[in-house]
Amino acid sequence: MVGLSSASADRTGPVADDVPIRTTRGRGGGRARCLKADTFGESFAAANDPAQLAAHLARAFPVDAVSAQLMDPRCDTTWVLDDGKPVGYLKVNYGTAQTVPGLSDGLEVEQLYVLASHHGQGLGGQLLDLATEKARERGLTYVWLGVWEHNTNAISLYRHRGYEEFGQHVFRFGEEEQRDVLMRLDLATA
Repeated sequence: MVGLSSASADRTGPVADDVPIRTTRGRGGGRARCLKADTFGESFAAANDPAQLAAHLARAFPVDAVSAQLMDPRCDTTWVLDDGKPVGYLKVNYGTAQTVPGLSDGLEVEQLYVLASHHGQGLGGQLLDLATEKARERGLTYVWLGVWEHNTNAISLYRHRGYEEFGQHVFRFGEEEQRDVLMRLDLATA
């Protein structure tokens, strides 16, 4: 059975009728690091230099940093589980944990990844819906994210779900600078 498990400190109960959430804050930094590295690698290895990918993974997903994120009350991580094994996740940031300053009226979707073996099951859409629900629960006015400019499938998905481009920022990938397109969903019209 595929379901969602949240690292939220204060939330338990159903996300939808058949999708359970379980509180797991602060546990599983090593396991989380492996899933984050695996899903990121699957998503971007084919389009990037292997040395740059390795440098990025080492910098972006060390176990101590992932563990700290799991403990940070300004972040929330939700896992997609298949028979208890993590196969995807959503990481959102609130307030000063957001990667772009000045967007405190919104919730940032910093990371949303699902293993390739579980693509096509609607899990990414469920995670986006959960992000929207979390933003509404906190009284925020929009959900925003940054997506690599060459990830056209993701950009198309976000547009289809009502997200609009509002800017860009530079993303450090190994020793390279790449560009993220910033997109947001206005909750008043969603």
